[in-house]
Amino acid sequence: GSGKSRLVNSLTARVEIAEGYVLTHKFDQMSKERPLLEVIAVFNDLCLLIKEKSSQQALLTIVKDLMEVFDTDFSVLARLLPSIEAISPQPKQTDHEKESGNQMNLRSVCFTLQRFMRVVSSASHPVMLFLDDLQWCDNSALTLIEGILCDAIGSSCFFFVGSYRSNEVQEDHEIFHLIDNLSSSGVPTTKLSLEGLTPEDLNTMISDALCMFPRICGPLSDIVFQKTKGNPFFVLEFLRSLVEGGLLEYCVPKRRWVWDEERISSMDITGNVLCLLSSKMIGLSENIQLALKVAACFGTKIKVSIVGYLSTN
Repeated sequence: GSGKSRLVNSLTARVEIAEGYVLTHKFDQMSKERPLLEVIAVFNDLCLLIKEKSSQQALLTIVKDLMEVFDTDFSVLARLLPSIEAISPQPKQTDHEKESGNQMNLRSVCFTLQRFMRVVSSASHPVMLFLDDLQWCDNSALTLIEGILCDAIGSSCFFFVGSYRSNEVQEDHEIFHLIDNLSSSGVPTTKLSLEGLTPEDLNTMISDALCMFPRICGPLSDIVFQKTKGNPFFVLEFLRSLVEGGLLEYCVPKRRWVWDEERISSMDITGNVLCLLSSKMIGLSENIQLALKVAACFGTKIKVSIVGYLSTN
């Protein structure tokens, strides 16, 4: 809730305007079993994105360059990234070839993707990869990212953004090894630490939201800061809960927002946004709560068709 994804999303629009390709993926607890496969799947999706955003002439050029780079090894690329067929249709793979593709080691995967990125990414078509929640990632996936960023030839135009929750990683986590290795290899790196809003910034935000002078809404801002520690997402959810509970409402006669400081101060909030969201979910109907439990089993993504099925049952 510190605003990591919102910050990154502000960059993706610029990349897309520059005719670049934006790839995103969010790891979760279940990713511990297959982080490398998930990263490879993201690059596989890049093939479809290139097909969607490129002209026929541009695709022909890409295919020509890929064939020159891979030559007889093109089948290796096809086994690693099956969606390359969307760009350059190839003969169907035999069962033996598919099995061989599944047995590629990390070094082979890294070398293959290095060559692939040299062709499909450029200054005119940069590639941005955003991996969220890297605390659930392992060494193999980060080694792959490092290999692409540290490509000795350096002809690709690849921009990597990774985010993680600092309170969920130890000092020896592979994330920090990646940062150190990139710096040692001369790859420009920037590390940002997103902290909570300061009391002053929070008061400015609430003042703007309520259209009131900062000195007037100062007491409310102080209470909100005490409850949320300035966490942006927690702040917004807490303010919504105040409005829904009638503790913060617009008074027509006074033509301004009013609040009950005593009742807000006495609210039992542990400083965890999950506590607030859980209390809101308890107020939902049993059917909706059941649907949310089932949806949670699918992880961070769920198909629209499944949501539709749950809504009708």
